[in-house]
Amino acid sequence: MKKFFVFLIVGLLASSAAWAAQITVTATVAQKLDVAVDPTTWPITINNDGAAVVEDHQGVLTVTSSKKNYTVTFVSTNGGQLSNGTEAIPYQVKVVCTDTTWTGVATNNLSDYTTLTTAGVTISFNKRTPVLGKTFDIGFKIPSYTEYYVDGTYTDTITISITHL
Repeated sequence: MKKFFVFLIVGLLASSAAWAAQITVTATVAQKLDVAVDPTTWPITINNDGAAVVEDHQGVLTVTSSKKNYTVTFVSTNGGQLSNGTEAIPYQVKVVCTDTTWTGVATNNLSDYTTLTTAGVTISFNKRTPVLGKTFDIGFKIPSYTEYYVDGTYTDTITISITHL
């Protein structure tokens, strides 16, 4: 009788494999690779008194990335100068992470005030960001000067792009 139960249990175990089913789960994850800036327009007042114009919190850059190893590039249409026809006012920007404990920035070429170029100045990253992204303060500076600027309206366009390496 013992042999019968042993054969019955072995038979049930062997045959239960024939009744098994499998599910293969495949998930497609969307890529997130984006930069946003707020505000998108920076009105700057220059009193024309020779003093530097410094605003360490002119704007906020938010970087979101589902990838590691990417670069954010800042490009100035006028090579780091506000332009009014043939007149120009040089300026500089800096970009500093608001979370000083985050270690996702590999190289920040904008950690101090730097003149932007038409070729671009980069920040390299080596970590993904949290879902809400990482924020960076964007500072703006017009260095002190000894000659008056010609009055009028000066403009430049800064383009910020993100690229996966």
